Amino acid sequence: MTSATNTSPALEYGAKAMQLMGDNNVEPTPGAYGVWYAYASGENPEVNTKINERFEASKPFDSPFMYELESLLSAPEEQLADSTIEAGEQLTGKMDNVIELIASVSGDTNRFGKSMQGVSDALTSEISAADLGQVVETIVAATKQMETRSRELEEKLTESKSEVEELRSNLAQARSEALTDQLTGIANRKAFDEVLLSSIAEASQNGSEMCLAMADIDFFKKFNDTFGHQAGDQVLRLVGRCLSNNVKGQDTPARYGGEEFAMILPNTVLEDALKLANHIRETVKSRELVKKSTGENLGRVTMSLGVAQFTMGDTPQTMIARADAALYEAKEQGRNRVVAADSAATNEPAQATG
Repeated sequence: MTSATNTSPALEYGAKAMQLMGDNNVEPTPGAYGVWYAYASGENPEVNTKINERFEASKPFDSPFMYELESLLSAPEEQLADSTIEAGEQLTGKMDNVIELIASVSGDTNRFGKSMQGVSDALTSEISAADLGQVVETIVAATKQMETRSRELEEKLTESKSEVEELRSNLAQARSEALTDQLTGIANRKAFDEVLLSSIAEASQNGSEMCLAMADIDFFKKFNDTFGHQAGDQVLRLVGRCLSNNVKGQDTPARYGGEEFAMILPNTVLEDALKLANHIRETVKSRELVKKSTGENLGRVTMSLGVAQFTMGDTPQTMIARADAALYEAKEQGRNRVVAADSAATNEPAQATG
């Protein structure tokens, strides 16, 4: 939703990707389309950097280079999946070792019990002084052996516990990375989908309030084209910080895709959701941007937001559609404003500058 037309960002990026493939004589394969879509949307900074360098060097986009770019899109997920699988296998292996250790000590315990049973049988029958001495030696030896094995078990279990906790921590970190947008540090689209689904299920079950806000940076493409992708990334990080710094602990700010963001707001009535959306809009607008590499003043950016309130029977698709329609209405009304789904504008902003 980067313009006042009926064209969505996804369609704009898709059309731009097809145009770029044609302009640069790139075979229109699914992999190549993914690369150029990522370039058009700016969602993968590394891909954009390499393509821009290629443009500057006036080199062709041949098959080896396109394959390299395609690998950049899949590598992080594959590496993350590999690390998750490896950590899981290590955790399983460590738990198997603990089970084997406990089983071996259980065998020692059984043997100790049988030794003591033998001693008990000997004591209940007629026994000489010499035999009694032998019985005592047997008890002492068996007890010492059992003490040694118990001490070894305690040490190994302590060591295993530490290793298991570390592996669990690695798994938790891997999952966190899989659900985090690496550029902005907030939830990514995958996490957004998961949380929205569970939040709607909870609201449906409990009858609780819930809202969804969709947000879009006004004229982001123009800003990107004017000041470069690094400056554009700076804006995306700014918005990510403004979202995460202003939501409550139970809320989920997310990067929905490209320059579009979202906020899932459980246990929140529409009035409070609109207040939060307006506060974030004003916060973003108040930040003056300076290009880090040159100190150049880049001015300010604004945001438009649409907010939808949960109604019984809603699905993720219906809530997103209503919030997105409100966002489109905010764009139509001049940008830099918040609109509630199925209602008029909810504020009187200053004249939009972006």
